[in-house]
Amino acid sequence: MNGTTGTSKKPLESSEDKIAAISPFNNPKVAFALVSEGDIEGFTLHPLEEQALGEAVSQKRRKDFRIGRAAARSALDMVGFPVVSPVLRGEHREPLWPVGVVGSISHSGGYGVAVAAWQQDVPALGVDIQSVEERYTDELIARFADPDEFDWVRSDPALKTERAVRLFSAKESIFKALYPLRRVWFAFDVAHLTPKDDGIGFSAEVRLPALSSGAIHMDVGISLYDGHVISGAWLSKPIPLLPK
Repeated sequence: MNGTTGTSKKPLESSEDKIAAISPFNNPKVAFALVSEGDIEGFTLHPLEEQALGEAVSQKRRKDFRIGRAAARSALDMVGFPVVSPVLRGEHREPLWPVGVVGSISHSGGYGVAVAAWQQDVPALGVDIQSVEERYTDELIARFADPDEFDWVRSDPALKTERAVRLFSAKESIFKALYPLRRVWFAFDVAHLTPKDDGIGFSAEVRLPALSSGAIHMDVGISLYDGHVISGAWLSKPIPLLPK
């Protein structure tokens, strides 16, 4: 299992530095872990995680769950969580992190990624991984992109698929970051993403009346790895939440 809390993008030799180069986060308070199927051969779920998974699940779902929890345990270890703690599942299968910790899990194509941070340092945190596949038709893109985002995706035909995946993944990571704050479901159209000057990440403006009366501004980092897009969204400071 591999992970890092650093943000170096230099081509260094150690496994930890290679993972740092893959991380979409430029926040040193965020621990990022990536694992592959080969990394979990000796990994054992916590008994409560095993119970949460249950027995009546497919082999694929069991594999995905294990690879995600292996990445989560690595991320928790990196932030200095003192004991091996289970990451259970909520009502909508969202990960339930130990008290005082925020985090997120995603998996795709035999890879699992997870991030974790102390809540006092990073109020909200989301990660997502998606394979770059030629399935993003204009009709599909229009379901998650507003007109400006749609034009950006299509403005370079050579990058259309990759840009579509970047945008979709970024919105997934925003949802994963904000949902735990109030357990409120929302559609992707509440988030408007503007590409950053580096052409990779996004600046996000989220308008979610059920959560906050004003716009929520977030950073979204993007990295590319082995045919996958990895996105990471986070809040740099707490936002004033509306009363429940």
